[in-house]
Amino acid sequence: MDEVDDLLQRVFRLSQFRPRQREIIQDVVSGSDVVCVMPTGAGKSLCFQLPAMRMKGLTVVVSPLISLMADQVHHMEALGVPALLLNSSQSGREQSQVLKKLSDGFKGLLYVAPERFAAPSFQRLIPKLTTSLLVVDEAHCLSFWGHDFRPDYMRLAEVREQLGSPVTIALTATATPAVRNDIIRMLKLRAPKVHVTGFDRPNLTYACRQIDYEVEKDEALVRGLEKQAGTGIVYCATRKKVEHLAAILHEKFPQRTVRAYHAGMETDARKKAQHDFMANADAVVVATNAFGMGINKPDIRFVVHYNIPASLEAYYQEAGRAGRDGRAAHCVLYCSLVDRHTQEFFIDKIGENNESLSVNQIELLQAHARQKLERMFQYAYAPRCRRRAILDYFGDNSQVEGCTCDVCRGDVRLRSRDHMPALSTGRARSSKPPISEDAPLDGAAMARFERLRAVRLELAREHKMVAFCVAHDSVLRDVARSAPQTLDALARVRGIGEFKLEKFGNAFLSAVKGAS
Repeated sequence: MDEVDDLLQRVFRLSQFRPRQREIIQDVVSGSDVVCVMPTGAGKSLCFQLPAMRMKGLTVVVSPLISLMADQVHHMEALGVPALLLNSSQSGREQSQVLKKLSDGFKGLLYVAPERFAAPSFQRLIPKLTTSLLVVDEAHCLSFWGHDFRPDYMRLAEVREQLGSPVTIALTATATPAVRNDIIRMLKLRAPKVHVTGFDRPNLTYACRQIDYEVEKDEALVRGLEKQAGTGIVYCATRKKVEHLAAILHEKFPQRTVRAYHAGMETDARKKAQHDFMANADAVVVATNAFGMGINKPDIRFVVHYNIPASLEAYYQEAGRAGRDGRAAHCVLYCSLVDRHTQEFFIDKIGENNESLSVNQIELLQAHARQKLERMFQYAYAPRCRRRAILDYFGDNSQVEGCTCDVCRGDVRLRSRDHMPALSTGRARSSKPPISEDAPLDGAAMARFERLRAVRLELAREHKMVAFCVAHDSVLRDVARSAPQTLDALARVRGIGEFKLEKFGNAFLSAVKGAS
């Protein structure tokens, strides 16, 4: 029996590999650097845990998910695999004990948060470590184009060199081609083997609904849950909305397990909410995006996004928590102009209180975030196969067959007064969404919008104003869409009053025309 197969059965107690796991593992144990893009729940962890046993040295696993490290370590220890963790959740005494074991030549898996590499005590230890394998989990955090960029990841290339440039595997569930290239470049990987296992989830039915008012969203959600059995997640953009919706659903569905979950709750309350969700077959959790990492519940039958998320990466990852058992599940997205304003508010706060980022880096992150949000709205509003749109975004050329999304069903509806799309029976009326103030920008309009934003920044600095006081993004977007050529035409754009017209009108027109 091959040693890899022996370890799979003897140590990990599994009878066979999942698709692509063997090829990835073989590349790692043969000494190749690897980039692995594999959906959550498809078995990424084994792709570095098994090689760690085969290579028999120290494996350093870098992960930002502190809450999951202890679970991973406990799982490894239960299998008889030596494992340690080192992060800020430990006491000083616990951290000292781990450092002592590492100094004594520990061999096994060390789970460490990226910020740990900046700690003086760990810095002193790094040159003494003999590392066989470096694992960078959630590797999209390396890229400015990633949906969860983290400055602490920027030092990993230097750390890798300090560790002796060991064999490295970088893993992520969501990475576009641009992000994959960034991962390779920023980690300085050597001719890496790139494994992209595919993004298609044929058992998921995607649907989008344009709903202007939150009261209509509430009504649509309640109607949907009246017909939708099983476990589900309702994602919201804010903690306040989580608590509001959880209260509504708890009152409307007293027979079901309804729980709220967000980062502002006490730790014990969050643990209980997660436990109740996992333990009950009819549970509904209303949550921010703080919920979901490490949730291994295969029978989730629906995921509803009450508010539009910041990017297609985030949407794919969150919606993809449905139907991991391979059975049919529904992913429903509600979107409105208010959602755009909420996300733009979050974008404006990027880099706030983060001294490790320069002004240029913050502006770059904000620009990328706006482009990602625009792509998210294009997905939501375009009458195009949802599965095809997701695959194209991630550079996946797989064929789409038998799609049951709302577009392919001819079931694109604009208002929530119809049933929740997951629950509709028969063929509903079909229509194309009209062009509205909330519609996504085309390529030319997007270019005008970016020029307008650059001019707005210059004007804000010149007049010592906050940027949104010069003009809000929604106003600039309307200017970009209508492309006025005269001051009179510009004055007809909502949000351009006499003061702004006089102060900033000519500068805005120059930006629209592309003049320097």
